[in-house]
Amino acid sequence: MKIPPAFDGGDHAKRGPAGRAAAIVLGMLALLGPHVAWSQDQACAQRTQPSSQGVDFAAAAARQAPAVVGVSVIGQRDDWPTVDTSARVSAPFDQAPGRGLASGFIFSRDGYVLTSSHAVLGAQQVVVSTADRHRFDAVIVGLDRRTDVALLKIPGGNLPTVAVDRTGKLCPGEWVAAMGAPFGFERSVTAGVVSANPRYMPGGGGVPLIQTDVALNPGNSGGPLFDERGEVVGMNSMIYAVGGSYIGLSFSLPIDTVMRIAEELRATGKVTRGQIGARTQPLTDELAPAFGLAAATGALIVRVDAASPAEIAGLRSGDVILSVDAAQPMSYEDIQNRVSSARPGSRLALNVWRHRSALPVQVAVAQGVADAVPQVARRTDMHEVRFGLELAERKGPPGVGLLDPGLYVKSVTGSAQRAGLRFGDMVLAVNDVSVSGQAEFDAAIKSIGDDETVALLIMRGNARAFVPIAPRRSGAVSAARRLDAAGPASAN
Repeated sequence: MKIPPAFDGGDHAKRGPAGRAAAIVLGMLALLGPHVAWSQDQACAQRTQPSSQGVDFAAAAARQAPAVVGVSVIGQRDDWPTVDTSARVSAPFDQAPGRGLASGFIFSRDGYVLTSSHAVLGAQQVVVSTADRHRFDAVIVGLDRRTDVALLKIPGGNLPTVAVDRTGKLCPGEWVAAMGAPFGFERSVTAGVVSANPRYMPGGGGVPLIQTDVALNPGNSGGPLFDERGEVVGMNSMIYAVGGSYIGLSFSLPIDTVMRIAEELRATGKVTRGQIGARTQPLTDELAPAFGLAAATGALIVRVDAASPAEIAGLRSGDVILSVDAAQPMSYEDIQNRVSSARPGSRLALNVWRHRSALPVQVAVAQGVADAVPQVARRTDMHEVRFGLELAERKGPPGVGLLDPGLYVKSVTGSAQRAGLRFGDMVLAVNDVSVSGQAEFDAAIKSIGDDETVALLIMRGNARAFVPIAPRRSGAVSAARRLDAAGPASAN
């Protein structure tokens, strides 16, 4: 297992096999293992106004629902993990290889949408579906992997927006609810209580998280977490799980952090952080005695990058950074945040512990590498053949071999891939015209214009559903329902 980087601009280290088996970030992996207990601060301990009795999230959910969106992604990275869906009644078309589902929410009336960065990283196309069933090709304005925030832009004006609470302090025991699209079931609401706030994760770059027992599953990524007043207090990001599904531990990014990152992404398209080129790990209770320290505070350096400000300043592996610009020892997370928030070109005064004695070190701050915005491919399939489908006919008597007679998908690109079709799907009809061979398929689509939506009746396994193919002359994607939202129309 590799040590997570602390001062390299927030880039996550690759996870080992143990981490992959332990956690899923609602569609991507995270190295989990809490090392900081929940905090019971004075504000929570001295609360005199109890939470409302008999919490009813119905009004809150209704208030937020118009601004909650679904995010469908095509062309994800090959190293994203898969989720076992074998127990499901039918496999949704948005779960085809190379596709992904997430959630998001509109926070400005001119079409800015927030979601998780891991949901859109490596995307070739991002489609946002709104509560009124409209679907739009979205532009990725910017993303930040350290905090797992991505900013999208869709066309429109006077759009519904979520109500945001940037001032409240969530305390353990408070009721919260989440809304999103777990496994494609849009605008699902789940509720629970705050388990810890803040919670820090190893390898998380000092980013605070809200731990809850709200049921989250793949597809909830990027959706809102709101309180009983119906105000958004966080963005859902990850779960702790052995098998890839919810087991009682969920994590959300505080909304004040989300909005701060969103504002920077909106202004510059990137998040700029300071770094000094030192890779660190938290100093634990077990490690502290080995270095002659009684308290488990500070950042233990495990590697110094060549020609970095840390190497120039004389820092080395085995040094413990006790504080930054402060006399008193600081927590690992505070040290990370102090370095990353420093202005590139400035200098930091480090209090370093080396060979069982304190040593002052002055180090310059370099600019961290910002996350690049994925290059989303433009649609170039204006006149694609058969919507990007390569079809094959299976002839012969039923029950002989693995396939029944019919028209099958051999390969898929373009519009058909965006609609979720995949190898092995059986094409039964074009709109209301049944087809059983390529000649019938070509005849059925001959009269369909490039500005018309086409509905293909597809059978996958035992599930049948009409799947919309978006107009080839339109940048907007069809608002028709997909199998993942509507369920199978029939099963044979």
